[in-house]
Amino acid sequence: MIASVKRFASAVAALVFCAAALFPASREGQAAFTQGCTAFKSGDWYSAMISLRQASTYPENDTGETRYMLIAAEMYAGAYAEAVADCDYYLRNFQGGIYEPYVQYQKGRAFFYLGEYEKSVLLLSDFCHQYADHEMYASSLFWIAESFYAGYNYDEALVLYRRIVNEFPSDAKAKAAEQRIEAIAQRTREEKLLYLLKKTGEAYLAAKEDYEKQLHMYDTVSITSSGSEKKAADLQKKNEALAAENERLHTEVSDLQNKLAAQKAEANERVLRLKAKAREAEALMREGAQ
Repeated sequence: MIASVKRFASAVAALVFCAAALFPASREGQAAFTQGCTAFKSGDWYSAMISLRQASTYPENDTGETRYMLIAAEMYAGAYAEAVADCDYYLRNFQGGIYEPYVQYQKGRAFFYLGEYEKSVLLLSDFCHQYADHEMYASSLFWIAESFYAGYNYDEALVLYRRIVNEFPSDAKAKAAEQRIEAIAQRTREEKLLYLLKKTGEAYLAAKEDYEKQLHMYDTVSITSSGSEKKAADLQKKNEALAAENERLHTEVSDLQNKLAAQKAEANERVLRLKAKAREAEALMREGAQ
């Protein structure tokens, strides 16, 4: 994604410089735009954002290309509220422009980072309906899934993550989708184990309470009283059975706790491996872009 945007920035710069040769432009406007492009290509997003915003105040630079570069720089700089505002400006003033799908996509992402998950889902869903063959389609599905995930709607998110992995295995978001699938699976396993742990713990406490109650009754029985020997013997057997049940439940609770800890450790190891693979893939993409 970064490499493609950088290539786009270079192309935009070339277009604007060509246009500047045909139309009169202020030195200040040209200088601001040149500084913005240079900062953009070097990954200095904050400087690019400042320079491109300044450049766009000059009529010769207030183009769809410049505005989209400004939006991209704002997204990379984390200025999401500003990005939304500039997306709205683009969509008002450059309707039908070639970058309109990208602007809509970036606006959906900006809403996600602002915590406006419902707006993000609605906007990116519209993107997917309008641009089913677009190169950012899989990425849009991913951010819709991320919005569901952030809102604890794991079932809806899981469907989209699986779709990305199955239908777009070579997409840059496929690795991240795999990580989310594993995270949701681990969460499901943990929830089941916690449920069993809770139920087993409740049964253990109930059995322990009953055992202590029976033990107290046994201690208060006078064995020398008439007819009490059999009652005492029965209570003793019952106490022994309760003690055995307590031991079994205690062992079961310990086993569940150990299993839960082992699954957490295994999941963490898998996530670390996936992250390492993702970093390797990103490094290869960067090398290819240079």
